[in-house]
Amino acid sequence: MARHSRASVSMTALALLLAAAAAPRAGASGFQLRDQSGSGQGSAYAGISAGGSDISSMFFNPATLTRFSGNQLQFGLTFIQPTSKLEGAAASRSAVNTVNGFGTPVAIASTPINDGPSNTGNIAKSATLPTLYAMCSVSEDLKLGLSVNVPFGLTTEYDPNWIGRYQAVKSHLETLDITPTVAYRVDQQWSFGAAFVARRAKAELSQRLDLDSTAQIGVAFANRASVVPLPPPSLATDGSATIQGSSWAYGYKLGVLFEPSETLHIGLGYQSRIRETLKGDATFSIPASVAGVVQNFALSGDPNLMGLASNFGKGTADGPVSAVLRLPATLSLGVSYDVSSTFSLAAELAQTNWSTFKELRVKFANNVGNSQPDSVTTENWKDALFVSLGATCHPGTAWTYRAGLALDKTPVTAGYRTPRIPDADRTWLSLGASYQFTPAFGVDAGYSHLFCKDSTVDLTSGNDPLSPNFTRGNLSGTYKNSIDILALQARYSF
Repeated sequence: MARHSRASVSMTALALLLAAAAAPRAGASGFQLRDQSGSGQGSAYAGISAGGSDISSMFFNPATLTRFSGNQLQFGLTFIQPTSKLEGAAASRSAVNTVNGFGTPVAIASTPINDGPSNTGNIAKSATLPTLYAMCSVSEDLKLGLSVNVPFGLTTEYDPNWIGRYQAVKSHLETLDITPTVAYRVDQQWSFGAAFVARRAKAELSQRLDLDSTAQIGVAFANRASVVPLPPPSLATDGSATIQGSSWAYGYKLGVLFEPSETLHIGLGYQSRIRETLKGDATFSIPASVAGVVQNFALSGDPNLMGLASNFGKGTADGPVSAVLRLPATLSLGVSYDVSSTFSLAAELAQTNWSTFKELRVKFANNVGNSQPDSVTTENWKDALFVSLGATCHPGTAWTYRAGLALDKTPVTAGYRTPRIPDADRTWLSLGASYQFTPAFGVDAGYSHLFCKDSTVDLTSGNDPLSPNFTRGNLSGTYKNSIDILALQARYSF
């Protein structure tokens, strides 16, 4: 019981690393949020690393500040409305035939989990992301900037009684970047930029615990009773666990801008990987019926049952946890070309280095006598590409019009997709417009609809009752996904 009890309750913390937290409904693949500009949204961010239309391009390439003059201030809000619905889901308790530590056969039957909803409503939560940009022109060639952004995040939440509740219930991630920036024009063709990034990350994650299955396996391994086929899991005997964590971490951005002519702009931007060390707390909730059984074990006088009670108590003890999350680096290349004085074409290519995301590992501070060992799960994500093409028309009036198309590949491989992150490839279709009220004040609006491929989940927990995944059970189903994004931005020059 000791090893299994510890594994089954500590698996809740696997999600603390946030890979589970928000990926499915972010505005870019994985759980990245590309949505950082009202003007860029309208052209699917084509050419944003080459300067785009305003100083919001500093998020992608700090060197682009040299394309703009004077002192400027921008504030934006981006509303993201994701839709993700699970259909045709099926879940079951794991099955195993093995031998316990006393040489006795242990037979745990596979039983359906059907006491909760198998189809879900929209499990993705909407969010409004703020952006703030400021630029000060020290001289014609030297620019100082400051930006505030939310680069990763968002939330999913299921009915706490759904059939996949042992996999996930709530997953929430929010980040905030504060980034001072400097850019310098060396000559008419070359500019360079750099930025320092201070990032705050916070997470909250929860799931239910199959304590009924855990207890039967523990009793069998203590050689106290034979195991009969289990009844369907009971909501009355489910426990729950919630993880909360936060951290500050630091990184940098670098950029170069090459302008061989007045009409051609080429920019290369790099955003470094940032290693977050999240620290927080794990909180467990155990129903009274289970707590009563555990107490009876503790008072039984039987050393084996008393050991089971002790191990269960240690394995479900509230306490501090920590985890390392490596938020990925991104390299982006943007090109914009002014075909005429009223029409421009642009393209963007970006690679996010998600392949560094190999595993999730959570450490429990109260791991006395290996009572709460590290929880580890394999992710094996791959690098993801984003490609966009866009056009901008500025017909000489106060209006500017934009359109864009993008392909956004998911970093999640099919064998590792989970209900916390049912990410899939996306195709962007974007439209936007700007209006310049005065020479000093203008507004931008952009809208994107993201067509997402259906994504399937097919998780098998295996047949090893000592595995941390065993009491999560098996889960399969198909997600229907789409995303709508509306961005608004105000610009002021002075």
